[in-house]
Amino acid sequence: TVELASLEEDFDVVVIDEIQMLRDEFRGFAWTRALLGVRCKEIHVCGGAEAIDIVKKMSRMCGDDFELHQYERFSDLKVLDYSLAKSQTSRGSYENVQPGDCVVAFSRRDIFAIKREIEKNTSFKCCVIYGTLPPDVRAEQARRFNDPNSEYEILVASDAIGMGLNLSIKRIIFNSMFKHNGDKIVQLDHSSVKQIAGRAGRRNSPYPHGEVTCRDPDDMAHLRKCIGSEIQPLRKAGIIPTPSHIAVFNQHLEENASSDKKIELHETLRKFSEMATLKGDFFLCRKQSMEVVSRWLKHIQMPTAEKFALCMSPINESCIKSRNVLLRYVEKYSCGKVPGLHYSMQPKAAKSFDSLADLCSIHQQLELFLWLQNKLPANAVEVLRAVTLKERATEMINSGLFNADQLSLNHDYISNDVRVKKEWANERKDEE
Repeated sequence: TVELASLEEDFDVVVIDEIQMLRDEFRGFAWTRALLGVRCKEIHVCGGAEAIDIVKKMSRMCGDDFELHQYERFSDLKVLDYSLAKSQTSRGSYENVQPGDCVVAFSRRDIFAIKREIEKNTSFKCCVIYGTLPPDVRAEQARRFNDPNSEYEILVASDAIGMGLNLSIKRIIFNSMFKHNGDKIVQLDHSSVKQIAGRAGRRNSPYPHGEVTCRDPDDMAHLRKCIGSEIQPLRKAGIIPTPSHIAVFNQHLEENASSDKKIELHETLRKFSEMATLKGDFFLCRKQSMEVVSRWLKHIQMPTAEKFALCMSPINESCIKSRNVLLRYVEKYSCGKVPGLHYSMQPKAAKSFDSLADLCSIHQQLELFLWLQNKLPANAVEVLRAVTLKERATEMINSGLFNADQLSLNHDYISNDVRVKKEWANERKDEE
């Protein structure tokens, strides 16, 4: 991933893809870091046209030459005149899917409920792709869908298809134009709609042009508006403080403090966010997540620089299990003990969609454990064991997806869409 881009090695050419991710509140800093920091003669930047102005400004900041090449789609993308369903609550609309269709939904339960409905009411079989699936599982699902000789002709996926996968999609069908962004319900923005819709009819796919529509006719106006208008240029790129920034800032805080009490890292990060003045077109990324993780670590005895590095771990701060993995590891490491794998990280075969989600969670926990072993090396034997368990979890996830029709599920994606839209409308009223 771009987070792992080396700033110490010399290269002739570096290619940075999906540069519009500069705006991402959680990961944007990684693209900024790579663009400004890689040591090379030439950087090729690929991505949405909305990033042109900000990349041009950043190249001028560095005293670099900027050269622009713009490309048009090789195939047309057409917004269909009709939705799949006659009304928001009409049922059975997915009986009308066709080979090469990709239904886009924004919750795991919606995805599996739609997959089950299609496989029950049609002769088609579905692949699924969503964000918490391990990358190699997503790649395998994409391979099956793309293979013209496989029996999998429909894809049901989240917005995870927007980046990193080459897919032979004829038509995108938005199940809904609303999603939960981790904080609240939001309507998809122009960039997201275009990014997802643009997966249809791509070059080298068997389809000469792409098509896009919605399940719900009430969503069609927003789809047409997004596809028919230009995306607003990016105004700012994400950055984060470096360990040296935090060390110097913490030193000044302690020198000017009214008492000799040590200032904890979470307090330093909070004050840094409050007091930082950003020059140019930048914003601070990961403010909340870094402060949350640093609060977890306040009782741990270890250097501030190591704690700050742990704040950059690939962790979902709302996931208790991942939090436990992190704390178990650093508590033992800081005491000179050998961190080991917890018994709860043993993968078990999926018997329901909830246990399939648990398998994905275990895979993420094992990824976190391996990341921690890389940052704070402790036990080579446990590394090999974690790799083995991760491979086993991957196999079990693939098996669970293959036998998904046998897993228990009680979910209505239509009722969920109605609820989500009502919640969004109520939030809008409260804001007004």
